[in-house]
Amino acid sequence: MKEKVKGIFRKILDMQGDPKKIAFACALGVFIAFFPILGTHTALAFALAWVFRVSPAVTLGASFVNNPWTIAPMYGGSLWFGVLITGTDISSVNIDWHSINWEAFVKLVKVIGVPFVVGCLVLGLVFAVISYFAVLKAVVAYRARKESVARAAE
Repeated sequence: MKEKVKGIFRKILDMQGDPKKIAFACALGVFIAFFPILGTHTALAFALAWVFRVSPAVTLGASFVNNPWTIAPMYGGSLWFGVLITGTDISSVNIDWHSINWEAFVKLVKVIGVPFVVGCLVLGLVFAVISYFAVLKAVVAYRARKESVARAAE
């Protein structure tokens, strides 16, 4: 698995094109990974890559940061952060999960929906900005190192 991830990163670093566009495509994918509506990530990745004229492969690949192993910490952290910054009191949520009905579901969504969405969007933006600068630096450094090695071989 580790080698597979390294291979994906190497493909991104080897991509032709403007390093800023590559970094933006990755950041866009990371933002999409935090999008709160499950099942929309793939369509969003292709649509936004098309809108911003960046690599759909990089955008989609970066959106896979949200996967079965990371979804609980990402969405749990987003809810926690959203509750923190909105000041929402979620202690009133007391649901009997054995007899949940539509009314209880709507109440749950009203109480935790807003902080969850706010947390997802804010953390998505924060991690997108971080990934933009990290990927930009990595692509520029990789290309410089590759060029240096090529010059030394001449």
